[in-house]
Amino acid sequence: EANHPSALRIDSPISVWSDYTSVNQDIKPMHGIITIAVCFEKREAADRIFAGIDLIKEKKAPVLILTGGKLPWSIGRTEGNYLREICLKHGISSETVRITKNVQNTDQEAKAVAELLSKENSHIILVTSAFHMPRAKKVFEASGVSVAPFPVDFRSVNKKNTIIDFIPSAKAFHDNSFFVREFIGRLYYTIKY
Repeated sequence: EANHPSALRIDSPISVWSDYTSVNQDIKPMHGIITIAVCFEKREAADRIFAGIDLIKEKKAPVLILTGGKLPWSIGRTEGNYLREICLKHGISSETVRITKNVQNTDQEAKAVAELLSKENSHIILVTSAFHMPRAKKVFEASGVSVAPFPVDFRSVNKKNTIIDFIPSAKAFHDNSFFVREFIGRLYYTIKY
């Protein structure tokens, strides 16, 4: 289906497939907007970048900071460099977009962002997936960055379960993988911070 995120073209308007605009409309202007790397190779959580673009266009902050996410086995550009091109294509000036150094996880992202911000200007709007927000908020705040959360990529659905929902499936395995990874991350950062 053309409106499904996995079928999304990068230049597609966000309003076609995301409902993030239904939350946080009263967010106050801050010093920066942080969009955590989004795994574009898998087309997961693409609404993070489009939410950041929309917040900049709404003048909620003067700068959009993209994390330079790159895993050790990744080849080519960082996600931040790729996302910067998307920002430019959507009318955001190159002076507005900043990219952190290469990072591999949320903890490194938070520390890299803190290095870019001054202590007086460390109030940011944090854009990440709703399921990742509690962990990301904790880690950014532990790095000295004041966070106004702007969750996107909500993964819950309101539907009646049927017997088919209890049959093992690849989607269920994928969803459980998200849960386990996030649970381990939250547990780790709870102990660390």
